Amino acid sequence: MSTFFRKEERQWTQTNGMGAYESLMAKQKDIETIGQISGLLGWDQEVMMPPKAAPLRAEQMAWLSKTRHRLMIDPEMGDLLSQAENENDGKDPVRSGNLRLVRDAYDKATKQPSEFVERMARHKSKSIVSWTEAREKNDFSIFRDDLSTMIDLVRELADLLGYENEKYDALLDLYESGLTVARLDPLFAGLRDSSVPLIQSVNQSEDNSNDWVYRHEWSIEGQQKLSHALSEAVGFDFQAGRRDESTHPFCGGANPDDVRWTTRYDLKEPWGAIFGALHETGHALYEQGRPRNLDFEPSGHANGLGVHESQSRLWENQVGRSLAFCEWSLPMWKEHFPKNMEGVTAEMLWRAINQVEPSLIRVESDEATYNLHIMIRYEVEKLLISGELEIDALPDAWDDMYERYLGIRSPDRKQGVLQDIHWSMGAFGYFPTYTLGNLYSAQLLQAARNDLESEGHTLEDDWKEGSFSPLLEWMRTNVHHRGSILTPADLIEEATGDAPIPEPFVDYLKNKIGIIYGLA
Repeated sequence: MSTFFRKEERQWTQTNGMGAYESLMAKQKDIETIGQISGLLGWDQEVMMPPKAAPLRAEQMAWLSKTRHRLMIDPEMGDLLSQAENENDGKDPVRSGNLRLVRDAYDKATKQPSEFVERMARHKSKSIVSWTEAREKNDFSIFRDDLSTMIDLVRELADLLGYENEKYDALLDLYESGLTVARLDPLFAGLRDSSVPLIQSVNQSEDNSNDWVYRHEWSIEGQQKLSHALSEAVGFDFQAGRRDESTHPFCGGANPDDVRWTTRYDLKEPWGAIFGALHETGHALYEQGRPRNLDFEPSGHANGLGVHESQSRLWENQVGRSLAFCEWSLPMWKEHFPKNMEGVTAEMLWRAINQVEPSLIRVESDEATYNLHIMIRYEVEKLLISGELEIDALPDAWDDMYERYLGIRSPDRKQGVLQDIHWSMGAFGYFPTYTLGNLYSAQLLQAARNDLESEGHTLEDDWKEGSFSPLLEWMRTNVHHRGSILTPADLIEEATGDAPIPEPFVDYLKNKIGIIYGLA
């Protein structure tokens, strides 16, 4: 864009009464719209795109990414942003939040050449397809070259963004502002110190037999109907969203009026489908609850991946795996699986879904071992990004860590290094946000419990009756409606009264597992 055109456009906005901030938000709407279109195309790619469309989709996504990036780095964006920042008096928290977020996005975008953004988007589409095929065929070699290229690309991205200490820090910051290896290492060490003894105590306790789960097949139709019913019951609006099946469960879509989540099904056991559905529903509830007056504005977004994961882990685990939820949902289980559930009590269901047992699959792991799955990925990512771990050594290194951390080893690549979609998307640095989500969820639930009990609500009594709206409304008010006006850490402190801390999660887990296994 020529200097002359920028001057003429600036004059046009002024004559129409638009100041710098209003003009900035108008341009931001275009950027947000492209992002929403990309989200829908990404959903389509994962759920229903015909295989032969993959090369075309790669070109489409590359063009959208390139176009969005060009809008973000337009010199006039920088001019309007600087002017709006100078004019901001700090009295409007939404305006201040928008400017903070646009500044962060602008600074990151201007560090990335359009050529790189296009190249990354094109390879991402290609890489997702090869990962899907590799997983289906249980053959790492199909994905090997695309993964190697993706690692090179994210290393290049880290160098473009810049970092003070470790290259991996630049990637962590993409998903949780200010997150670093220096912050995570002691956090993971502390969780490992509390988790490992708990797991050892469980292993030494009396066996919690769940043979009834594996006596029959669990029909796909039953899993579909039950997952749909539970999602709707806790508050998901199917008039503004939909449920589908994909290789890896996820939540996507465009805005609160169009939110889409997926799960997957297994005839051998239903936990992955049902609790994957509740997990993604938690994400979806957050998306549907975002502030509608901030559509197309950065402050209207969900607040970071750690906070997002707090909502998914809350509804999946603290609510969905509670005894109260089992007591309420048991008739629904019996309706959809009458033969399988014959003679099964609510307590039997509760004990089965909370069984602590080291397993290979992260999304199907129990609460006590889940963070160890994240720690493995965290350690592997650090080694890959630093170059200390070569791509051909990755599959065995993965299996070695599982054996060291959890005492089990994958018999194949599908259950090992190929189980997660994240690396095919270039999402290195994403996994640690799952652990942050666990910590945030327990802290938020504790605060909600304190507030609601003062109003006469006992959460477990509500859940026994199938009443989830009091908790959902608390989350709407204190988390969802707040968007990204505050930083993630500030949001947690505003909602709970404390900065992010691990103790509520550690206490919650010890108490729950202690009761189930007679350790308390």
